[in-house]
Amino acid sequence: MKVSRFSLSARGLRWPPPGVWAPVLAIVLVVVVVWTSFFAGPGPGSTATDRTSAEPTEVPRSERPDGDGGDGGDGQSGSDDGLDVGPEAEPGTADGKSATAALDRSVRRFRAAQRRLAQQVSRQLERQERRAQTLEFRVATYNVLGDSHTGPGGNKPGFPDAGPRMDMAIAALRNNGIDVVGFQEFESTQHNMFTSRAGEYALYPGLALGDKSVRFNIAWRSSMWSLVEAHTLSIPYAGGSRIDMPVVLLESTTTGRRAWFANFHNPADTPRLGNNAHWRSMAAGIEIAHLTELHARDGHPVIVTGDFNERSEIFCRFTAGGVFSAAAGGSSAGGCAPPPSMQVDWIFGSTGVAFEGYAVTGTGVASDHNLVHAQATLTEVE
Repeated sequence: MKVSRFSLSARGLRWPPPGVWAPVLAIVLVVVVVWTSFFAGPGPGSTATDRTSAEPTEVPRSERPDGDGGDGGDGQSGSDDGLDVGPEAEPGTADGKSATAALDRSVRRFRAAQRRLAQQVSRQLERQERRAQTLEFRVATYNVLGDSHTGPGGNKPGFPDAGPRMDMAIAALRNNGIDVVGFQEFESTQHNMFTSRAGEYALYPGLALGDKSVRFNIAWRSSMWSLVEAHTLSIPYAGGSRIDMPVVLLESTTTGRRAWFANFHNPADTPRLGNNAHWRSMAAGIEIAHLTELHARDGHPVIVTGDFNERSEIFCRFTAGGVFSAAAGGSSAGGCAPPPSMQVDWIFGSTGVAFEGYAVTGTGVASDHNLVHAQATLTEVE
């Protein structure tokens, strides 16, 4: 797993999608493997043949020019040129057997390399075939109402404590078959309750980033997804204070399909927090710009969950560029035609994501927000 912290000012090179460079890489691998296998050891007959070919061949005495035949001339016999001629590698000699053994070794290496390459190509094709499959899952956004709101001195005295409310929240996730959920107001005490009672889910960032960022955890069913990469995005909250919010790349455990998931909570206007319209607008701009770039950079679908504390305003901003659409419906490119019924809790998906079965499910006194969820399908081949 790769975990990093993202900054919009730090732009990396954009790699093309795997579908572009994978075939080229396969061809390069073929050439390298074949070349290495064939030339790693001695070539056929290289030891004996190279040596004997470099040695002069003794010309029979009967074919020599006058003066060089017999024992006449300068009185030298069989070595008129002054060279010591060695024996050639005959098939039955030690050199001949060495050359044959070297050839056999080269052939065996070449065939073993062919088998390994065939296995690699087969695995790659199988992986590509799996990743071409569509993938369906249930995604949700859920503001669970922070423990501090219902504990001593909290502003929601009519709600039970966090303990029983967390049991209700987990039951709602299980009853609705939620595979990925973005939480808001998910305080550290609630995190600990959730992890001890809902072991089928994994989370990011957990408690790793402190008491502020824990409130925005993303949870996924670990039997269905595995974490590939994670980073955070610094988002302005109430009064402009910055909080790191999570973005994760998950991979299907069955198909290998990958998708980005991001979860946000933009500040509300309240007597305690004041008017935060300016900070909400700034937050939305950062979120949309980053996720649009992320989708363009590697081609993986992007799904966004969050309590944005806006209705038509955030809908129009997310869908204006033609990249994102809302699970709740409405326009998806150009203009702004919001769905007839809107929450402040939203699910958006990029191109490559199709939604159906959008639902707003009440969870009683578990929270002052509904569980908003939909069936998502990854439709496009990465």
